[in-house]
Amino acid sequence: MVERIDLFHLPFYKKEAFTGSDRGLRFWIGKTEIPGETEEAAAQTVLRVIVWPEPFALKHTEDEKKKSKDFPFSEEGLDQAYDWIMGEGRTLILQ
Repeated sequence: MVERIDLFHLPFYKKEAFTGSDRGLRFWIGKTEIPGETEEAAAQTVLRVIVWPEPFALKHTEDEKKKSKDFPFSEEGLDQAYDWIMGEGRTLILQ
């Protein structure tokens, strides 16, 4: 079982994405820039989480089998992402 401690601290996600799996569920966590809604609005940096069922890698899984959610780019956001992966994300994928 994946524990919160298994996920890297925030500085890791500034340069890399993380992929993992847990009992039939695969997940990807990475930094994503969301453009501002207007030219004057600044882009927002978020942690994007994508979950999907095993056995295939992300790029080899049909889009309709993937679910994603964005979280604040912070340690608290990483905690929220972990909780979502282990709870709602798992439920969405492994129904």
